[in-house]
Amino acid sequence: MLQNSKKKICIIVDCLSGGGAEKQAANFSKSLHKYGFEVSIISLKNQITYDYEGTLYNLGENEASIKIIKQIQKFFAFKKVYRKSNADMYIDFRSRSRFFMEYLLHKYIFEAKKMIMMVHSYHTEWHIPKGKTFKKIYNEIHAVVAVSEAIEDKLGKEYDFENLLSIPNYITAVERNQEENSIVKDEYIIAVGRLQNDIKQFDRLIETYHASKLAEKGIKLFICGEGDDKKALQKLITDLQLNEHVKLLGFVENIAEYIKNAKYLVLSSRVEGFPMVLLEALQQKTPVIAFDCKSGPSEIIQHKINGLLVEDQNFANLKDAMLLLIENMELYMNCKQNTVSSILKFTEKPVIQQWIQLINI
Repeated sequence: MLQNSKKKICIIVDCLSGGGAEKQAANFSKSLHKYGFEVSIISLKNQITYDYEGTLYNLGENEASIKIIKQIQKFFAFKKVYRKSNADMYIDFRSRSRFFMEYLLHKYIFEAKKMIMMVHSYHTEWHIPKGKTFKKIYNEIHAVVAVSEAIEDKLGKEYDFENLLSIPNYITAVERNQEENSIVKDEYIIAVGRLQNDIKQFDRLIETYHASKLAEKGIKLFICGEGDDKKALQKLITDLQLNEHVKLLGFVENIAEYIKNAKYLVLSSRVEGFPMVLLEALQQKTPVIAFDCKSGPSEIIQHKINGLLVEDQNFANLKDAMLLLIENMELYMNCKQNTVSSILKFTEKPVIQQWIQLINI
């Protein structure tokens, strides 16, 4: 047990469902509990599907139907549970782009020296309202934590924060399924994420898969996730006559099994933060292919060591990489052999030690 084990940590989230930041927040609550902290979570929405540890304050329950009333009620409910949690440190995982709302939270609720603000995307404006006001506000809090070195560099140039550092996302140990047989008999590659084409670009991935002729080699493409662009993607699949080869699997409960049995995982995003799905694939001994987009992939992928890093947004090169990792078995096996050892620094123990050091400053 740690000397700081009685410290109270409160995690603030939009919800505990759906996204990578939310999943990381849920895992973080379990890690903090494991390392002896007293944990609470404030969730703004009644969307709770990830496992977590600690006391949950769900502000999304019994919401008013009228928007302005709902916002006022939630503001005062937030103030009440913030005080009730009585934490030594509050770690904010939310999206924070609304200037007026965030200003009110900092003026009337948050205690600056107890606040740590997470920045999960290279789109830093999603996490810091624009303007000089929040440069001053964020400089007065305990810390601003970027999940990648690239985001830290960008924030350093844009805001020159004096309390800025990067701590990466991390993976926790997974329970291995004793059943060795694949849950799917097909050979396939896999992509995972919210079905949001302006960010994840699954439409262009499907077109690239079609151009690659992987279908002719008997390699299917499975895409796991839900989102607003599902109908558009299904229409594209039909138009390209790929219904037998490309499958939209929706939300998958046993996603780790699907990833483990894939030939490789491909990430075609326009922008990222620190993509957990790459770590999860490598943990399952599945090589990865990703654009060298901002940000995260270049900090995870060692080119031709544990996967392939492709020139950012070069879909012709992505097509070639997708073929290469199927056709070059020597390269493929080398990448597969190095998967787990390549991500040891992104496992729970070394990353939580960074958090403990920050919390105790």
